[in-house]
Amino acid sequence: MPPESQENAPIEAQAEESSLIDKIKENRSFLIGILVAMAFMGLCLFPIFLYLLFQGSGTDFLSGNEPTPFATDVSAALPVGTPLVQSISDTETISVTLDLPATLTLNGRSLIVQPQLIPGDGVWSPDVGEDSAAWVYGTIVNYVFGLPDTDENQTTLDLLGPGDEFEMVTQEGVPFVFSFESKEVVPATNRDIYTQQSPGATIILTGGPEEDRLVVKGRYVVSDTGSNFQANTCQVGETCQVGNMQIAVTGTAYDPSQVNVPAGFAYYRVDYQIENVGSAAIDTSQLQFSLTDEMGNQYALNPMASQSGNYPILSGPLNVGQIIQATTGYQVPASLESGTVHWVIADTATGAQIQVVIDYGGGDNAAQQTSITLIEASVSPDKTLLMDGQITNLGSQQVVVTQQDLSLRTDDGASFLLLATNPELPWTVPPGQTLQFYVQYQNPQAVTAVFTVLNQSFQLNVVR
Repeated sequence: MPPESQENAPIEAQAEESSLIDKIKENRSFLIGILVAMAFMGLCLFPIFLYLLFQGSGTDFLSGNEPTPFATDVSAALPVGTPLVQSISDTETISVTLDLPATLTLNGRSLIVQPQLIPGDGVWSPDVGEDSAAWVYGTIVNYVFGLPDTDENQTTLDLLGPGDEFEMVTQEGVPFVFSFESKEVVPATNRDIYTQQSPGATIILTGGPEEDRLVVKGRYVVSDTGSNFQANTCQVGETCQVGNMQIAVTGTAYDPSQVNVPAGFAYYRVDYQIENVGSAAIDTSQLQFSLTDEMGNQYALNPMASQSGNYPILSGPLNVGQIIQATTGYQVPASLESGTVHWVIADTATGAQIQVVIDYGGGDNAAQQTSITLIEASVSPDKTLLMDGQITNLGSQQVVVTQQDLSLRTDDGASFLLLATNPELPWTVPPGQTLQFYVQYQNPQAVTAVFTVLNQSFQLNVVR
């Protein structure tokens, strides 16, 4: 190249570079448009790349705005009868082999379990029939099941409450029992319900139009063959669940003092609190309340006994969230000897039933749980016999003393007239309390006499 050409080359290069820069400046908008188009194409191709990358792993991805539906035939990925091998360690080669769930039983309903894969977005809409339950493949610590959002499934989950259990049986016939733990409504996109941190089961009502879903959780019940626990049984003061109702016994009373009680009988009343914790009103006419003694004798609700209590008889609808105090009453033999009685509540609409074990405070049991002291006995100026004493209730049920529980007799069997009492009969002594009493009797004019309160007797000497 001639020297003058070499000298002119840098000048020409600078001129070309300057011309290119000028063109770029002039067409800046055009280039930006090209870059945006390239970025958009990259975004469009990226899901395809992910799909090709994960296609072999069975992971589902979104197609447009709708979740990719589950495959209806999962036999290729999950051969029937094949144990599930699941890694349980990130640092060591440890695995555990478990059976696939086969059936799920809720409130007597047995559902066939179908394993399915969960979409990548976590919004799960399992494709199963009304008599089936879907199981999230791979959930073996916290078993996650899905039920179609039908009225029957909604009712089944609504009826689950404290004290209830449900069961899963694997394809090898091994049962797993879960105890009701909680019930809540969560967004459909909530992923926390799939966590595998503690043994249990999660049941999701899926497929409905709502954005929120009902979720029921259960704790794994460790088998204990030596346990004497009886399901659906609770104690006085303890809240127990019957379907969508929570019931707690607040008090009981043995009452032989009512004038309309037939001879040889007494009223026995149960005070309780009932709350509707469900999502719909409850027809209380579908509830049955009965009393059973240790011999198996059953006593039906007695309207007269119920009306003599502290609260009204339960009637009408029980609205959502409503709490009512009510009384049920029964007519029992005055001579009934039973250490405990069972108060049974049954929902005839659903078959749900619980029983409350109550220490029976009636008849001789009432007397055995009292401490009676005679403080003083004297003859008044009008020649009547005056006595004062106190009754302490050592039991957990209130004690009622009627005129039939008091007597004054002499050795020859003569009975003397009760003239007055303070306070007036009947006397009611709540648990843990003491009642001071005064009585006035006709003077027996005898050397000795016996004064009796309930089952405790006091000999009086030189009564003149």
